[in-house]
Amino acid sequence: MDVTYKFLTAEEFHSPEYVKLQNKIHGKNGHASRLKRMEHYAAMGDLRVIVAIIDGKMVGQASAYKVKAIIEGKEQPFYWSCDTFLLPESRGYGMGKHLQNELHKVCPNFSSAWYSPINGIIKRKCGGSDLIDLKFTYYPVSNFCGLMWQLASTKLFKKQLTTNAHIPFLYYNLNKLFHKNKLKKYEVVEIHYSDLDEEIAEFMENSLKDYDFHIKRNLDFLKWTYGWKKGRYHMLAIKRDGRIDAVVAFSNVHNATHVIARFKGVSILDLVISPDSQLTTKDVLLYVIQYHKERKEKIEGVITFEQMNYFPKFIYPIPSVPLLSTYGKKLQKGYISFIDQDMDQL
Repeated sequence: MDVTYKFLTAEEFHSPEYVKLQNKIHGKNGHASRLKRMEHYAAMGDLRVIVAIIDGKMVGQASAYKVKAIIEGKEQPFYWSCDTFLLPESRGYGMGKHLQNELHKVCPNFSSAWYSPINGIIKRKCGGSDLIDLKFTYYPVSNFCGLMWQLASTKLFKKQLTTNAHIPFLYYNLNKLFHKNKLKKYEVVEIHYSDLDEEIAEFMENSLKDYDFHIKRNLDFLKWTYGWKKGRYHMLAIKRDGRIDAVVAFSNVHNATHVIARFKGVSILDLVISPDSQLTTKDVLLYVIQYHKERKEKIEGVITFEQMNYFPKFIYPIPSVPLLSTYGKKLQKGYISFIDQDMDQL
């Protein structure tokens, strides 16, 4: 068995052999949909794709794309791992580790926010280590017991069972009972994609400057990352006396997954609050839920990385999962959101 590895050029993304590989992994016409995603990655400045080849046939790949990060006050290149796979018949020969190792060597601050336990072991062997802790958190709006039952039944009976025991906005109403509504003093303005400007970018970047780590939110990044989701999200600016105090972005209502449990809900894509504001993450989360209630859009829950005094909630894995990176040092205060990496990969 002759095994070789090769970094592809942009022209080779269209080669018949690569089209065949993508279609094998992602189904008929899978290459066409993945190519759009790859072009999106490349538009940020650098996309690296390495493939494994057995006897002249492509059997797998690993890839990474570059953004800019602010780490301990300094701007640095930062590469997100994405689209890594091997054909089933090619697994078990160490090719996955070799693909990962090559990217770890050539991509500064090569990082992964989500990975299988086995892939996590490989990434650590290739030089990855904990950068920040991530808490994938589900905040119920109408459904908590049903989601827990899905998880429990899968573990106990090896079969996912569902229940329709949902009470619309039950947990929102309970949390609102014990929470003082500060937003009466604020103006909420919807920011459409065409309205994204330097004011929004500067607010977000300035509000995150005290974090040890965040992905740089200049206007180019915001246009790039939200352009990919145009028409599939909402962004709100929360203002007081004409000044922005918070910006929150969230997905349209969609069929989502938390761990293996399925629910109808929204994902918080960004939640940035000015350090000088009296607002809390819970204030903003409750408003996001209220936004859907006013529009008579039923949702079962919200998923986000943000932590707050909301009961109940479900974090997975417990207590957290590390963002693995070759940066080489664990940081205590990092900001990450669902818009930062290609969370369609999760």
